[in-house]
Amino acid sequence: MFSGFFPYFLAGIFLGELIKFASWTKIIYKWVSKSPVKAVISASIIGIVSPLCTYGTIPIVIELYKSKVRVAPLIAFCAASSLMNPQLFVMTAGGVGLEIAVVRTLAVFVFSFATGMLTLIIPDRFMIRKTIKVYEDGGEKIENREKKIFAVKPYLYNCFKSFLYVAPFLLVGIFLGAAVTVFVPQRFFYEALYMGRIQSILAGAIIGIPMNACGGGAIPFVQTLLDLGLGKGTALAFFLVGPALRPAPLAAMSALFTPLMLIGYAVFLIISAVLMGFVYI
Repeated sequence: MFSGFFPYFLAGIFLGELIKFASWTKIIYKWVSKSPVKAVISASIIGIVSPLCTYGTIPIVIELYKSKVRVAPLIAFCAASSLMNPQLFVMTAGGVGLEIAVVRTLAVFVFSFATGMLTLIIPDRFMIRKTIKVYEDGGEKIENREKKIFAVKPYLYNCFKSFLYVAPFLLVGIFLGAAVTVFVPQRFFYEALYMGRIQSILAGAIIGIPMNACGGGAIPFVQTLLDLGLGKGTALAFFLVGPALRPAPLAAMSALFTPLMLIGYAVFLIISAVLMGFVYI
């Protein structure tokens, strides 16, 4: 399993770090300053292709909100970037197959778009912390930013740092997958699958929260479960809920969004994951 997945793991890291050589704040500001629907669609797509994790996304989103960008595209961007990026797509395709990678990406877009559109009808005071104040000059500072210059040494150094960060989680996922194969009876998984579609998909969504310490690290574990008969819908729910509802990303999002907003976000994500998992059987 490791030898087959490792090239995709490395390819994901190199691709993600390469895409980082762009002024994401400026790119996002340009596309999310359009009409509401176009802004939410653009934000969802940019969030998916952005290599930024939640920790890198939140400072950008806060600056965009201060520059008088609407909340709808910002929450769509946060949702998309926390659930999918180029690295994860490559790793998912290599680890569990191109079909699930594509479906996972489409599901992330649907959820991000729906989340953004729903927030259009919610007043900002219920979503944004009162301590966040907007700039008087709007996005003037963003529009005047310069583009990053590509340099080989910093690029390779950042690739190495990403490798060191993700590799331990990847190994944990591989060992968990191996442990499941050796120690957990296959009957356990078959019983879980036949207790009902919605129940099994919901269980996959909930289990995904503690198991997704890192988006890529969970892939070998899920591949093992798929080999044991896990449904594709359950795997999709696992991939959708886990990365976004870990404590660390939620803590980062709390720098901008209110607790009420985060609770609503979490509930809507779980419901959406179960529904999309039910469709993708």
